[in-house]
Amino acid sequence: MVYPQETQLKTHSFGQSILSFSPTLLLTPPNYMQLAGGAKFQLFISKRFSIDGDLMISRHYFHVSPAVIGVPIVLFAFSPREERLNRDGLIVVLLGVASVILSVEHLSYHIPVSGSLEISPFVSFLRYKYAYESEMETDPFAITDQLTFASGLQLNKYFGRFVLSPYGEYNIGYKDHRSGFNVGVYLGIYFDGEHSRSN
Repeated sequence: MVYPQETQLKTHSFGQSILSFSPTLLLTPPNYMQLAGGAKFQLFISKRFSIDGDLMISRHYFHVSPAVIGVPIVLFAFSPREERLNRDGLIVVLLGVASVILSVEHLSYHIPVSGSLEISPFVSFLRYKYAYESEMETDPFAITDQLTFASGLQLNKYFGRFVLSPYGEYNIGYKDHRSGFNVGVYLGIYFDGEHSRSN
């Protein structure tokens, strides 16, 4: 049975991606509640999995995942154009493999729910976070920068090439073990990518 385009399940393949921007409410120590702005880039590496790079910036807060660097390198290294592989050879392939390993620290799994909706649980193991109190520092032993763990759930609602993605996440610092929550909504654009068009 052939469904109308707007009711078909969204299917993914390697090379497809989503670029999104988000207003976010941070419920995270040390300031607990503040507004932030962020961006997220998701690169699909299979039908269900994507590696994600995200960053979030506020007046007293900043976090970034290593995949922000790794994902663009993966796109370059695994381009389907033969002349690129012939020209750059083994070094480019090894660079791509190393970038995949680095980027997998932030991974999402996409579960289709209906024609244009999917649920995407995600996990990040090596997010770098910098945060400090907006008022005078009261704890001399406070940790302002550290690696953190984060895990959450994102909903992707597709409107053609556009994506609306509310999300919530839990995060905890590896050094200070202080936890918090971030909630927001991403507004993004979906790209088919070279690999999808070449198939």
